[in-house]
Amino acid sequence: MDKDVKVFNFCPCYKDFEGELICLNADGLIDVEHAIFAADILNQNASLEMIKQFEMGDGKTCYSSIYTHDGNCYCSSQGWKIRIHNEDITADMLMQSIKLYALGPTEITVDCASCIYGILLALVLAQDQASIKRYLDEFSLKVAIKFTELELEDITDDTPYFETVQIYLAELLEDQYYWKNAHEKLVERKEPEALVKLVEKLEMLDRYQFLFYSQVLNIRSMHNSRILMRMLSHILRTSKNILDLNGEIHTMIATDSIGGYEEDEDLVSRIEDYMEKSRTLDHFFGNIADIMKGNM
Repeated sequence: MDKDVKVFNFCPCYKDFEGELICLNADGLIDVEHAIFAADILNQNASLEMIKQFEMGDGKTCYSSIYTHDGNCYCSSQGWKIRIHNEDITADMLMQSIKLYALGPTEITVDCASCIYGILLALVLAQDQASIKRYLDEFSLKVAIKFTELELEDITDDTPYFETVQIYLAELLEDQYYWKNAHEKLVERKEPEALVKLVEKLEMLDRYQFLFYSQVLNIRSMHNSRILMRMLSHILRTSKNILDLNGEIHTMIATDSIGGYEEDEDLVSRIEDYMEKSRTLDHFFGNIADIMKGNM
């Protein structure tokens, strides 16, 4: 047994989002397929050579397992370094997060992986106000680029931050108007209650998002520490509302508990677009809630 190698039966970057298995490593959202790792390795009777024999390197197989070696953390199935918020996660950081989590359950499993991810992200950001402000800036810009017609190659250091986020704010306003009009038409046609409720929630989700990005823009020029803390607490509350509502909507659609909209091609397209965005919203706003709740 290689004393420098330690294998863990969980991965902080593994996420099961309503049956969709996602890898969050290197701040990505990669679809993966779960596979079982060899039991003797998971019992930590392993050498680096043994682990390498089971390495797949196909970019999609996931053992939901990591290992530490030479002070770093690695993916057991792909051999990738574990990276969060553009920083390599060290073995010391992993052990620190486990100790913090161990204030609760004594054994970490796949179900607890997201908790460890949140702790590691908080450690990377050092849990200070300046780091949180930078993360909110980067988060807002990344989502604005992802959910608009902007392409990453079109964004340079000279691209105005406000302009980029405001483009997304304009799209959120347009979406709100669409859902509001759709809601009124559904009520007029006396469509099923579940469908009316869904459209109502989608409008509210866009309202919460619009509020969130407006709040983030507002704190960029804020230097008064007391006011900043109050604003961050409001941002945390808004993030939690988005996270909870996104989960409710995704569950409604995924469980097929609604109906009556299949003939409306525009509505079908809009709901499909939302489903593409929903796991990104869950990931990013879940991160924000994890980071900020320890600071409020």
